[in-house]
Amino acid sequence: MKQKKILLSFLLMISLMISGCNATAGDKSETLPDGKAKEETTAVAVTDKTANWLGGLSPEQSLAYMKEHHAEGLVIVEVNTDYWKLKTGFIGALHIPHDEMADRYGEIPAGKPVILHCGAGVVSVDAYKILSEKRKDIPQLSYIAGAPPVAEYNAWLSEQEK
Repeated sequence: MKQKKILLSFLLMISLMISGCNATAGDKSETLPDGKAKEETTAVAVTDKTANWLGGLSPEQSLAYMKEHHAEGLVIVEVNTDYWKLKTGFIGALHIPHDEMADRYGEIPAGKPVILHCGAGVVSVDAYKILSEKRKDIPQLSYIAGAPPVAEYNAWLSEQEK
């Protein structure tokens, strides 16, 4: 019984952390005249008007974003530490752990859209904050606020290469 309580507490903590990532991204919803909710993700306020920091994107939004910006040379960066690195990641993704981002941010190509991800959208927020301060040359910066759609994107990418 005690193990079940610990497991439930852990799951609750993880779900709160994930929902906290969405709040950090500045998500807000608005009701449209037809009664349907309209979701939009606001950009983080910055002084450099040339950059477009998108913040957190849901897994569904991120999949659409990645497909749309693939041709522009989208850079996908896996930010999990080596210990938590995903066994199956996005095809062609860079791996820069979030705790090394402050030292290794220069490895990310300039002038290309960048999307960051980890396993659940938790530590990618840390990497996002670092890059939004240090890399004003990234035209669009975002992170996946939730589980990354790895299989869906990789399948789509494989179809594009045929």
